[in-house]
Order: sequence, then C-alpha cells, then structure tokens
Amino acid sequence: MSNAQSSRADSIGNSDLPKSVDVAYRMLREWILQGSLVAGQGLPEAELAARIGVSRTPLREAIGRLSAEGLVAKERYRKHVVAEFSEADRIEIMELKALIEGRAAARAATRLNSSEIASLRELSNRMERAVREHGDEARPIFDELNREFHATIWRAADSPRGERILETALNSPFNVLGRLDATLSQSMERACWYHHEIVSAFEARDSERARAQMVAHELSLITTHFPEQT
Repeated sequence: MSNAQSSRADSIGNSDLPKSVDVAYRMLREWILQGSLVAGQGLPEAELAARIGVSRTPLREAIGRLSAEGLVAKERYRKHVVAEFSEADRIEIMELKALIEGRAAARAATRLNSSEIASLRELSNRMERAVREHGDEARPIFDELNREFHATIWRAADSPRGERILETALNSPFNVLGRLDATLSQSMERACWYHHEIVSAFEARDSERARAQMVAHELSLITTHFPEQT
C-alpha cells in the first residue's frame, strides 16, 4: 500500500476506525499466539496493514494495545517486535494466574447451581477418560474440555475485571511460549485430579477449599514444567 493510498484509506475510513482497530488487534494477537509471528520478530506496519486489509492508523493502535498487554515490545528507534519472555517471566505469570483463578473459584463456589456443578463433574470425568484411553493423543479434546471447565467457573464467578486481567496480562505470555510436552500425560493426569477436587469443593459449597485447590492446580504446572524450580 503506497503512502497516498494509506492516507486516502485513513481519510475515508475514520468513521470505521474502532472496528478496524479491533480487526487488526484480533488478527495480530492470533498470529502471535499461534506462532505465525514469533518472539523477536519485527512488525512492519505497511506490510501488516496490507495483509490485514486496514490502514496504518488502526494497525498502530492495535500494536499499542498489544504492547499494553505485554505481547509486543518496543526496541531502539521505536521499532516494535513480538515480545520475548524468559523462564522467570513465565513462572511469575503462572503464580499470578493461580491467585486470580483461585479467587474466581472461591466466588463460583456459592454461585454455581446444581446443574452447572453436575456439568463440571461430567467435564472432569470426560477429561479423565480421554487421558486414560488416549494418553498424549488426548491433548486436543482435553484442551477443549478444559477450556469449557474453566469458562463455566468464570461465568459463575461473575468477575469480568478479573477475567479481563487473566485474558490479557496473564494468559498471553504462557500461550506465546507454549507448553512443554515432555511430561504432557503427567500434566493432564495431575490436572484431572485437581479438577475432581475442585468440583468436590463446589459440591460442598466450600469457597476456601475451592480457592485452595484451584491455586494448587495452577501452581502444579510449575512443578510439572519447571521441576528444577521446586
């Protein structure tokens, strides 16, 4: 896209700017999380704007949002690149995530209805069966069920601010770096055990037990993936 074309697009599309920013933000974020844009890679504005189909103005705003989330970093000469995260960064994020998830579980314990708790129990059982029957190959179905499990808890927790913090500041770096697969079956089996304990706490309407089990569940990821840190 030439400078003249970019300026014309900026002029014509000002009324659609918020929508264009959202489109650019979602696309860039997805590419980063999926690994299409890798840590340390530059973000050439003209090339990315043309690829997404927006002008450079909304692209810059989208990059600014990703920078605020920690997914993008600014290097010398104001050059933006995909952020890199150290092992220490990842561990700290996992510890903070545990606190937020624990609070959500505590809130959900007294808000979930009987049907929702039964659904969580079924999800937990299905994850366990998948791992038992398929081992490492269970990962895709396990991930889908796990997302549903935690999403159900967050809906009941009714904490949009906490969920927003988790989605932006805490989840992103963990997803960017990906999970270590050397102990994948062990990780999923351990998660299943904690899921059962969390559901039992919900069945007992025990907020503090739900909090404790959720925190332990999240912190167990550190033990699984970074055993040298424990």
